[in-house]
Amino acid sequence: MLKNTRFGAGIFVSCILLLAGSPKGLAQEISVRTNVLWDAVAEPNLGFELQTGEHWSVGVDAGLKAWPRWLAWDWDTADATHWRNFAVVPEVRYYVNQVFRGFFAGADAVYTHYNIGNVTFPFGLYPDAKDFRLQGSFWGGGLFVGYAWWPWDHWRLELEAGAAMGLAAYDRYDCPHCGTKLAEDRKVGVVPKLAVNVAWNPVGKDKHQAAAPSRMVVSGRDTITVLTPPVAFVVHLKDVQAPVTEADHLAQDNDWVIPIEKYRPLDYLTRPGRDSLMYINFAESSDVLKREYPLKPVKDLHRNARVLDQLQKAIETIRDAETTEELLISIVGLASIDGPQELNDSLSVRRARAVANYLNEKTFVSRRCFEVIGKGEAWDWFRAQVEAQPEGHRKLLEILDNEPDPDKRERLIKADPQLYKEVKEEFLADQRNSGYIRIYYSNRPEPTTQKWNTNVMELLKGKRYHDAIRAVEADETLLSRVEEDAEATNAYGVALYFTALDNKDQDAEARAIGLLQKAARMGSEAARENLKGIETYGPARKEYEAWKEIMKQ
Repeated sequence: MLKNTRFGAGIFVSCILLLAGSPKGLAQEISVRTNVLWDAVAEPNLGFELQTGEHWSVGVDAGLKAWPRWLAWDWDTADATHWRNFAVVPEVRYYVNQVFRGFFAGADAVYTHYNIGNVTFPFGLYPDAKDFRLQGSFWGGGLFVGYAWWPWDHWRLELEAGAAMGLAAYDRYDCPHCGTKLAEDRKVGVVPKLAVNVAWNPVGKDKHQAAAPSRMVVSGRDTITVLTPPVAFVVHLKDVQAPVTEADHLAQDNDWVIPIEKYRPLDYLTRPGRDSLMYINFAESSDVLKREYPLKPVKDLHRNARVLDQLQKAIETIRDAETTEELLISIVGLASIDGPQELNDSLSVRRARAVANYLNEKTFVSRRCFEVIGKGEAWDWFRAQVEAQPEGHRKLLEILDNEPDPDKRERLIKADPQLYKEVKEEFLADQRNSGYIRIYYSNRPEPTTQKWNTNVMELLKGKRYHDAIRAVEADETLLSRVEEDAEATNAYGVALYFTALDNKDQDAEARAIGLLQKAARMGSEAARENLKGIETYGPARKEYEAWKEIMKQ
């Protein structure tokens, strides 16, 4: 055991000397760690890891358990339990984003010398160790994956899992301390790897993340600043918006013209003076649509002719636009709360149909484009009218809140002649309408916008900046959107920036930053975030590239 322990310790020391003697400029940062799972089984251990590039590191772990049981002072020779071993595990890691941070994968080599007997391992592993004493060595290699994060400034946590396969060469003995040698065995075995590492870095996480100089290395008379690579730039992109269509312009100027993705049924109706939707008025108990009604404007209500002409013009504009894909005209008919509910329900449907028929005849739009709904008595609207009064009508509100049956509500209101007179004069004329007319639309997908949001954006997300520049500059329709659309300007500016950095083209870099600044002024939040990132990433990358050039000399 002593001989093999010295051999393993020699391997460990050799690995440390190898890492410490790595070419200048490679070993950028060191980390020291211990695997608490090894510590938990009373095997003290220590590991070292050195950064060797933007994504790469090399390291070694070693552990020594020189006593046979859990407690270091337990050397009872009458106890047949033995578990003594030495292990050394050199490794190489690749970090997906940044060394010492996030997901990583790696490969390792394993050497261990062991003296184990009367030990039961979980999951049925190594059954011979329970019935015999095994003394020998294992050589192998394996793969692993893991994740590292920084809970504190200089301290990191790591989780690892993997497995190694190799050759186990050992002697098998009876279980007693000096039992008879039974056989010499050679087996191919698999060793699982599990680790919960607590690691310490001399360089804190904030400085490490900021890509600042990590330390000074003195080489002869020259002092060289050793830099860590810049933190990965997080590119912010948003979809390019299609050009504004005629329907879009109508929607900007009229709240009753609405993109179809915002469609919603009218479950609650407010009074027309407080709502943006269009409405047509009818005479009492009538479903006959008259253009010149009412003859005199009532309060804030407009004559029907003006509203109908507005609706007809908007429908025809959207209908004739080449960019229109869908058109839906939603019409909700209403009746006042005066009269039997059953008759008013039927009246509200006929009023909605009357408006739909008129607009259909004037615009020649297919009847399938009309949605006709009878809302019935306008109790929702009536309540909103009552609540809008400066002092409200307490008695009316009590009736509305305490009586759910519409016909009984009406009888209670009519039972007070003065109250009913006020209701007829103040509210009912507003409710006789086929109203709440809304025009919904959708635009056809615009080819250039689709190209931007699929072809170009996919190239950018894949960090294929040179390909993205070539794709835009080869298509005049794509190039025409640059400097016109904020998100296209931002996307092209990002591609140009990274291409300029790769080509060391300062003029192109300045133009790229100018495009991002323009996109930010045009309202692109993504461009603002990209400019913030460039403030730290640009200088850090240039400093790092300059340092790499020095190292080549």
